[in-house]
Amino acid sequence: MRKRLTLPLLLLALSTLFLHSVDKGYLYRFNIHDDYASSQNLVIAENLSPDHGFRLFVALRPGSDGAPAYQMYSRFPVGGYALVKLAILPFGNDLSAKVLAARMLMLLLFSAAAVLAFQSLARITSRPWVALASTLAAFSSYYMLAYNDAVYTEASVDLFAVMLAFHGMVVFVQEERFPQLLAKTGAALFLGWHVYAFLLPFILLGLGGEAVRAWKHGTAPWLRSTAVTVLRSRYTALGLAALLFGAALLTFNFANEYAAFGGETPVIELPSFRSMLGRTGLNHDLAPVRWWLGFLQQQVFRVCVASVPFVLTNWGAGLLEWFPDLVPSAPGILGPKIPVYQLSVYLLLSLLAAGAAGALVRLAGALLAGRQRLLLATLALSGFCWALPMRYNVAYYSHIFEAMYYVGVPLVFYSLLLLYVHKRWGHRPVVGLAVAALLAFVVSAFQVERRSRPDDARVAEVQRTVMAELGSIRETTRGKVVLVLGSVEPEWSWQAIQANYGWRYYLAGSVLLEPFYTEGGRKYYPVGSDLASFPDTEAAARASDFIVTRDRVESDALLTPGNERVFLYDSAGIDDLVELYRATYQRVASGEPAARSRFDVYLGDRALFHVKEPCVREDVGQEVIVEVVPEDLKDLPRRRRGYGFERQSKVFQDVGVLFEGKCIAILSLPDYPISRIRTEQRPSATSRREGRRIWKAELPAS
Repeated sequence: MRKRLTLPLLLLALSTLFLHSVDKGYLYRFNIHDDYASSQNLVIAENLSPDHGFRLFVALRPGSDGAPAYQMYSRFPVGGYALVKLAILPFGNDLSAKVLAARMLMLLLFSAAAVLAFQSLARITSRPWVALASTLAAFSSYYMLAYNDAVYTEASVDLFAVMLAFHGMVVFVQEERFPQLLAKTGAALFLGWHVYAFLLPFILLGLGGEAVRAWKHGTAPWLRSTAVTVLRSRYTALGLAALLFGAALLTFNFANEYAAFGGETPVIELPSFRSMLGRTGLNHDLAPVRWWLGFLQQQVFRVCVASVPFVLTNWGAGLLEWFPDLVPSAPGILGPKIPVYQLSVYLLLSLLAAGAAGALVRLAGALLAGRQRLLLATLALSGFCWALPMRYNVAYYSHIFEAMYYVGVPLVFYSLLLLYVHKRWGHRPVVGLAVAALLAFVVSAFQVERRSRPDDARVAEVQRTVMAELGSIRETTRGKVVLVLGSVEPEWSWQAIQANYGWRYYLAGSVLLEPFYTEGGRKYYPVGSDLASFPDTEAAARASDFIVTRDRVESDALLTPGNERVFLYDSAGIDDLVELYRATYQRVASGEPAARSRFDVYLGDRALFHVKEPCVREDVGQEVIVEVVPEDLKDLPRRRRGYGFERQSKVFQDVGVLFEGKCIAILSLPDYPISRIRTEQRPSATSRREGRRIWKAELPAS
């Protein structure tokens, strides 16, 4: 029966491929972080080659000695990036096909993870229908389906890795196949670090059980018998092998990073080492403080959402993301003062969770043998074994996808519940519940896919045009110094491109020169701005071989006259472009501003221009927020209609420039009829939730 049910489950999991829109062969999804992280992972995979010593890097920059310098990102094992590289390698410069191929790979790994989870549960429970229903229910949650095609090594790649390692644990416990466990663990660690969250409870609980048995049945003194048992245990051998293999992978990353920096940077100063300290909270200068009360509240919420199919938690666009962050950080061990009703809700949820955990422990004791209980305990504890030591990393809103590793909780919960149903009422109710889980999975997958598609077909068309044109451009610019100048079209200027990672993927192989101005020792990169003439621009352009911009000027330097949206110039064309930017600004800012506050706000060219003179660092180190209220709510994307307005929130250095002594931030406006516009500036995302602002202005659209 287990073998007969495997194929239908695999086909069902693979059905997520057919739900996937081919129009999503670009860097856009409902989840904002996916644009940023997917493009980052794609560019690392794109750059992975023997020509660069298999280094993990996101960009090439002009070095001080004239040779290209690496911008490294060696946080994770090389295996996941190698898989993505193999998937995208056949498609040459077809950027859209590469993105689609990478997403298909993620869905294949997601499907394989589901099959491995089913196989493991079927072995543990000896009830394939119980395993089928439990797997379908657990894999239909928001976190599993919303991120199953995200091109992260931390998402579907790691999910497959942990399920592969767990299947090795199951086979080892039942059949004593230790070499298979070692092989699967090594392969899993080659793909991702989350495997350690499964190894930790498995090894500790396994050693604990052997130590107790040695104490009960041994004739030697307890301490001696325990020590001998631990030293001879295969659990100890597994732990040592995993540590050594992980250390080898880390050494490879550190060595590559050390070599990329010319062998002059101490290991403790390498970006990867500093990132490791920040993610674990060992260096508070590298990570924000996460207070325990807010963190635990967040995890209670995420475990609850991870345990329910998405069709039952589809309450709106923003709730799943923002609800855990309603409580801001504040001084103190536990955190800030919070409303009594909110604390009461979390206390009630915690009590219910504790009661449910106690009931499940009793059920496990009554329904399963000791070794099977060990495996279920490993599943249930694995998510917490990652979240607690990595809380500085897990708590970020942008890392909400890490909640998918709480999948062990619903797998255990549904398995024990269905085993009890089977014992009490027989086989038929379990089959019926499996059918219900099947429907929940299908409907949830459809709803998540529908939410992640763009509301306007123009978005897909613009993306296809842009990626085709950039694919041809990078063939010309490969190995050359390229200056990225000017903004991108509103339809494709999401965070991935604003944060440069999109450009790094589109122009992989080029040496990117992004101009900046320095204020107080900090560099501000103006990629994503309409007006990009400031003191460094002309010098940077003359130091480059080519200029890439969205702006078209009829000039002898224009190398792509047939393009529609992205244009390539010889660097000699900088004078024509600078004059275009200057004329644009002078036309927009020639009259009275539409609103005055700390910034003067001008309305023109379907964009808002925020201008301040003179300009200091405090003016540009903030968020710029624009809220657009349409005349007809139907013009809003579906997910924004309940709010009544569309919002943009951009960090100044992503959309602003220093232009002739003025700070200028430009945010594009949608092309539908607008009733009114609200704009403001806040110190940070945290301050936005706390209600603090620097200034605010409201203006009519006309």
